[in-house]
Amino acid sequence: MKRILYIIAVAAIGILSVSCSSEYGITENNTRLMPVNSTAHTLPTVAELRVSSSKISHQLSVKNTYSLKDIYNFGDSPKMVYLQKLALNQAAQKYDADVIVAPSYSITTSDDLKTITVTVTGYPANYYNFHTATTEEMNIISNDPEHSMVVPCTSSSITDPSWSESYTR
Repeated sequence: MKRILYIIAVAAIGILSVSCSSEYGITENNTRLMPVNSTAHTLPTVAELRVSSSKISHQLSVKNTYSLKDIYNFGDSPKMVYLQKLALNQAAQKYDADVIVAPSYSITTSDDLKTITVTVTGYPANYYNFHTATTEEMNIISNDPEHSMVVPCTSSSITDPSWSESYTR
């Protein structure tokens, strides 16, 4: 009798431990992680940006696992900045855009603080007409650096994910 109770107890513990397991999956994409080591000289390349006249909006809702400090200081919290970038990336994919121009963010929580919703709005845009810069285009860029986005092509600019924030005006 004791043996049967022992077997039942062990089976119950095994079933309970299996039923409490969770599975998590994560996917991350980044194309600028491989360093470029080249001694070749490249000519400056320019592209045009076609910006949609229609403003888009995309929402990302996640289960809140963040502290109140993260939520109330969302501009200084790396976790909240990550959610903003994730929402921006999803919006670009959803609207088949290379970039979202003039993005703005709204971060809200549910009344019970169990859910965080990040809403990104902006204008989807795509690069086109890539070509070697003409002398006239190089003069425009050099004479008006505040209104031109110049991204130096160095090993560190390609491997450093913050390059886009450094050179976006």
